[in-house]
Amino acid sequence: MLTSLHNPTVKRLVKMRDNRARRKSGRILVDGWRETQQAIQAGLDPLGIYVAGDRGAAADAGQSASPQTASPQSGAERFVIDAAGGALVGVSTAVMQKIAYGQSERGVVAEFAAPRWGLAELRLPDSGLILVLDQIEKPGNIGAAFRCADAAGADAVILCPAAADRFNPNAIRNSLGAVFSVPSATADEADARSWLSARGYRLCAARVESSRPLWQADLTGPVAIVIGSEAYGLGDRWQSDPQSAVDAIRIPMAGTVDSLNASVSAAVFLYEAARQREATAG
Repeated sequence: MLTSLHNPTVKRLVKMRDNRARRKSGRILVDGWRETQQAIQAGLDPLGIYVAGDRGAAADAGQSASPQTASPQSGAERFVIDAAGGALVGVSTAVMQKIAYGQSERGVVAEFAAPRWGLAELRLPDSGLILVLDQIEKPGNIGAAFRCADAAGADAVILCPAAADRFNPNAIRNSLGAVFSVPSATADEADARSWLSARGYRLCAARVESSRPLWQADLTGPVAIVIGSEAYGLGDRWQSDPQSAVDAIRIPMAGTVDSLNASVSAAVFLYEAARQREATAG
């Protein structure tokens, strides 16, 4: 069991809480049993799974945690411990509090090599529904958008630019692990547009200045919905060009505000698309 806050492994994990250091290391940290389970189920191989307290003692003894110490996510906990193999490491409460993200530890911190999920790895149905997040900087919004994509049945999420960070701890937490369960890729705008057009996807961009309300838009068939940042929207990005047309669509706003949170906008678009697709199928 790791008990010293000065242990080199502990120091390395703490350093990885700095986003720049984490990205440079080529690794990601995942907090929480459910999120760790989803990462493993997505095919990520754990480099280290650090578990706290009685669970850590049980892990050192090669046993599962007892029912008395099991958390409400006991199913996920058992899955993680069974799948961890030699990557399982017990840590003291003090160490867990040191390496965990935020003010409250969640019983487990897992370390994985950052997956290289790009456009080439995406496998989509013929009439897929894709969410494109363009220049959304807040990790919490990225995570919430993934959560909405998962709930509405989107087939994939594409983040532009390629440097977008879907594995920020806030993104992972706000997504409830959906950054692992929903297929995704990062790409620059030009590459994403070219890739989508080559596969017959229509592009629908959320724009507050559009005269076309969402209720009049056709979101059936292969469609990619583009959501921009709250601060600047899409600006001059994602306009029609000779290679690909982009339909500008607005969400009707009845009040005095002129925009919604980016993840809320994504949810509205995705659920309208899901409604239309269900009606068409019916």
